[in-house]
Amino acid sequence: MEKFDIIQEFKLLAVKLQQDDRVVYLEQVKKKMDMDQELQDLIGKFNLAQYNYRIEAVKEDKDDAKLEEMNKELIAVYSDIMANEFMIEYNECKTEVDKLTQHIQAIITSALNGGNPMLVELPEGGCSGSCSSCSGCGN
Repeated sequence: MEKFDIIQEFKLLAVKLQQDDRVVYLEQVKKKMDMDQELQDLIGKFNLAQYNYRIEAVKEDKDDAKLEEMNKELIAVYSDIMANEFMIEYNECKTEVDKLTQHIQAIITSALNGGNPMLVELPEGGCSGSCSSCSGCGN
């Protein structure tokens, strides 16, 4: 009789997870984002502005007016990033993949706590991952 290997079975399920339409679509959107030079330039600009802000913020003689201007620039660049069509698409996809991940985690948690994994439904609004703050699934 062959011994059941739960890790191997889980790895096989993980391969199937990679083939889920939501996960495949998220990978496609990531590639679009990587190829969008305007978005990449904005991300670079944001990272540089954030770095400069941190440097200014730790100075002993920091300039509060300069920090305020730098913060405004950070907010503006961040807004431009978040308004990018591929970033919007990515965030929508990521939300769906996160819901999928939360549902899988809820199923695992239920099983480990003696619940029936077949009955686990993700509560409306999603799972925070903390059962102490939840009144949803009862697991």
